[in-house]
Amino acid sequence: MFWRLPLTPRTARPAPGSPLTLRTALIQGAVLLLFVGVLAFVGVQVAAGIGRNNINIDWSVLGRRSQFTDGTNLGSLLVGLWFTVRLALLSIVLALLLGTLVGVARLSSNVVVRSAAAFYVELFRNTPLLIQIFFWNFALVAALPREVRESLGTLLGTLFGTGPLLGEAVLASIGALSIYTSSYIAETVRAGIQSVPRGQFEAAASLGLSSTQLLTKIILPQALRVVISPLGNQFLNLTKNSSLVSVIGVGDLFYSNIQIQNYEGQGFVAIVSVTFGYLLLSLAITAALGLVQRRLALPSR
Repeated sequence: MFWRLPLTPRTARPAPGSPLTLRTALIQGAVLLLFVGVLAFVGVQVAAGIGRNNINIDWSVLGRRSQFTDGTNLGSLLVGLWFTVRLALLSIVLALLLGTLVGVARLSSNVVVRSAAAFYVELFRNTPLLIQIFFWNFALVAALPREVRESLGTLLGTLFGTGPLLGEAVLASIGALSIYTSSYIAETVRAGIQSVPRGQFEAAASLGLSSTQLLTKIILPQALRVVISPLGNQFLNLTKNSSLVSVIGVGDLFYSNIQIQNYEGQGFVAIVSVTFGYLLLSLAITAALGLVQRRLALPSR
């Protein structure tokens, strides 16, 4: 749980116009000027680099007819953005469910369950996501029975509008993103459970609640309330990490950027557009989590 500490005690708050207030205002003004100066310096350097390398920036390319999808290049980016939203949402749900399950298993009294959960976390958390995406696409999905693979590929291909073949790549993407992120969520959930006061466990036991009731009705609701901010960070990471699935041909937002660069030769325009797309997604997730956190916040004493 995070809270804001007052900079000065209420009884020692300086009066307006005092030297301390003036000094604080001067410091804040200096920091603001420094920040603006750094932004201006970076802007000048980027402009100089563009001119030095004779890079042609043509924003009208976004309104041209797309060479790889119907509509314009801007429409292709929006299609990729919508694809990324669906991919991220589905992966977030699966990662949260799996991460919660593994996080609870990490605290199991059964040594086998606890050791298996620890192995799961260490394995997937300490290997690169890109390697996991390749492994899912070229090994795990390919190893599935043909009927299962084709059924899942058709289902996801229909859901994402990619067709059965690329539906299998979508399956690999969801699997890799969910498994990878769940290993981090598991540790977050474990820490949240350990933060619940011991008295809550003892009170539930005195009421005769079963272990399942204790976990689902008492412990997890309190633990998840505490770890909303860390979970939000993992949701943001998953959304940004989804850009890696373009390496296996999945048509997400970053894949659309690559195609615009290849067909139009406007790398700067494509990269800036995609950057704003991911920024928009991140801000939307942050706003949604902020709303949830305010709704679930405990009343102040």
